[in-house]
Amino acid sequence: MSPNPRRTKIVATLGPATDDPVVLEAVLRAGVDVARVNFSHGSADEHLARVARFRDAARKVGKFAAVLADLPGPKLRVKIAAARELVPGAEVCFSLTDEPVHADDIVLTEPEVLADVRPGQRMLLDDGRLQLDAGLTHGGRLLARIVVGGTLKPNKGLNLPDTPLTIAAVTDRDRAALAIAARVGVDWVALSFVRGPEAADEVRAAMAAAGMRAPVIAKVERPEAVGRAVAIVAAFDGVMVARGDLGVEIALEKVPMVQKMLIAECRAAGKPVITATDMLDSMRESPRPTRAEASDVANAIFDGTDAVMLSGETAVGKYPVEAVSCMARIAVETETHLRDSGHSLGSHFNRPDGGIYDPMAEAACDLADQVEATAIVIPTLSGRTARLVTRRRPWARVVAVSPADQVLQGLALDWGVTPVRMTPAGPGGDRTAMAVRDAFAAGTVRPGERVVILAGHPIEGGPLYPTVRVVRVGENGESVNPG
Repeated sequence: MSPNPRRTKIVATLGPATDDPVVLEAVLRAGVDVARVNFSHGSADEHLARVARFRDAARKVGKFAAVLADLPGPKLRVKIAAARELVPGAEVCFSLTDEPVHADDIVLTEPEVLADVRPGQRMLLDDGRLQLDAGLTHGGRLLARIVVGGTLKPNKGLNLPDTPLTIAAVTDRDRAALAIAARVGVDWVALSFVRGPEAADEVRAAMAAAGMRAPVIAKVERPEAVGRAVAIVAAFDGVMVARGDLGVEIALEKVPMVQKMLIAECRAAGKPVITATDMLDSMRESPRPTRAEASDVANAIFDGTDAVMLSGETAVGKYPVEAVSCMARIAVETETHLRDSGHSLGSHFNRPDGGIYDPMAEAACDLADQVEATAIVIPTLSGRTARLVTRRRPWARVVAVSPADQVLQGLALDWGVTPVRMTPAGPGGDRTAMAVRDAFAAGTVRPGERVVILAGHPIEGGPLYPTVRVVRVGENGESVNPG
C-alpha cells in the first residue's frame, strides 16, 4: 500500500479505445475505479460485451470496480444520414414527428420536445457550435433560421436553453438502456437532463420495472436543475456535474461557480459528486494535458469532489492509459498537499444523517486522528457505515470489508474507500478481528499499524451492537494490543 494512496476516484468512459482487454487491464492498473457506459452511443451488443470485458479485466487485476450506466435521458440528437452544411441566414425545418414531412427535414430522437419551442428561442446544435433561432410551427414542421452556420454531422445534439421542457424525465430509450443495465448488473445509474427532484421517483420506478436496484445519480445540465439543486441533491443518491451540456444550456462563465455550488451542496449532504467533461480533453490527441487541464482536475479535488471523470479521453482517445495515469498523479499530488497543509475536506460536511451510526462514524474519525491510526476498518453488509465515515473525509484509509461483491463494487465510487472481500467468520465469529485479517491479506493495512474498527454487527449472527475499537495489526494480520 502506497504511503499516499489516492482518495479521489477516477471514472473512465468505455469505448473503442478500451475494447482491447490488454488496454482495459492497463487502465484499471493505472487507476480506474468506475467504468462509465454511455448509452447515448453504441448498440446493446456493444454495451453487453464492454461490461463483460470490464468485469473480467477487473477480476484479473484483482480490483473491485464499479459500472455506471449513463442513461441517454431526453437528450435531443439529430437523425440525419449524412453531414449537412448549414448556411447563415438560410432556413431549415425540423419534423414534429419521427418521420420527415419533406425529404430534407431534420428528424430528432425525441421530436415531441419541439412542441415546447416558441419563436425566437435559441436552438443550439453540436454543443453550441451551430446556432438557430426558432420560428413558427406549421404543417407538422418547425421552421428555424440559421444564425451561426457550419457542418452538422449525424447524431449531434440539440440544446434548447431558452425552452422549459415538459417531456418525461425517463424516455423510452432510457427504459431500453435499463433493460440492458439490468442484464449486466450495473452498480450505479446516472439519469441525464434531470430538471427536478421528482425525476428520482420516475427513474427508480423504471428501474424496478426492469428488475433492478442501484443508487441513482442526477446529471445536472439544465438551467432548471441548477435552480433546484438543493432538492435534487436530497432526492438522488449522488450528482454528476455534467459540464458539457451545462456549458451550453447556461452561460459558459457561470459553469465554474455552478460546479463549486453543486460540489459544496453534495458535500454538505454527504452524497458523492462526480466532476465531468473535458477534464483532460487534449489527451484525446496528445500524451500530455494542458496546464489548464491539470489545474482543472486539481481545483475540483480542492473543492471536495468524490470523483473526476474521463469521457472521450478513454472512450475514443489515442492515449487512454496515459490519461488515467495522469489524472491519478494529479489527484495524489493535490491530496498530498491538502493533507500536509492540514486542510480538512471534512469541514464541508454539516448535515447529520440521524440515528446512532452518524455520531459513531464521527467518533471513529476523531479517534483515528487522536490515536494516529493509519486506517479505519469497517466490516459492512450494505456499505452504509463506510459511506457515513468517508463523507467526513478522514485522512486515515477507509477500508470497507464486505462479503457482497455488489456492495464492494458500488463503494468503488466513494471518496477514499478501499473495498476488500470479507472472509466468513462463522457463527459467533468475531467480525472485527476477521475484517482486520482480510484488510491485512489485501495489503491495505500493515504489521505495526494502529487501526480503528467500526462495526455495526461485531459478532457473526449476533445482535446489533455498534462498536468502535482500536487495535494494532500483528505480524500475521491478527489484532493485538494497540498500546
